[in-house]
Amino acid sequence: MGRAFLKGARFVMPLKKMKGQRRSHHVGDVFVLRLEDSAYRFGRIVKIGESGPRGRFPGGILAYLYDVPAESPEPDPGVLTPDRLLMPPFFTMNWAWNKGYFRTVAHEDLEPTHLLKRHCFYDASIDGYVDENDDVLPSRVEPCGWFALTNFEHFQHEVDEAIAGRPVYGAIPNK
Repeated sequence: MGRAFLKGARFVMPLKKMKGQRRSHHVGDVFVLRLEDSAYRFGRIVKIGESGPRGRFPGGILAYLYDVPAESPEPDPGVLTPDRLLMPPFFTMNWAWNKGYFRTVAHEDLEPTHLLKRHCFYDASIDGYVDENDDVLPSRVEPCGWFALTNFEHFQHEVDEAIAGRPVYGAIPNK
């Protein structure tokens, strides 16, 4: 088994680096990440580009990560459905592929059944909720993530929390 390490009062299962990938990404790309214990998890790119009129994430990638553990990096696209998300959708950049934490392994054109009906993210700048296009939502919709680019440490923490069965979600403002 891989090495987990203690961070604060919790054990963290680090992500295992694979060979880095420098490539163009496309909506519908299926990627894999690998945990230190050698289990694979799959994700899918659901949107690329700017996040709305304010364009806060030019080149950003909106992705899903699924709770579909596997022993090999070969995905079964039939099980990569919104009801199998490990954690809320998240925004990232190319770094995860370039550094070898994500690796694209397949492509499947997106169908409406591959997507959540509504994306929701907590936006600290307005102390409220927005969708992936930066449009304000009247209320929180689950699953709700953070309207921010995910850095590696935060992403690894959220994956660890989700795998441990602890809730992972965008902040709930004090209103």
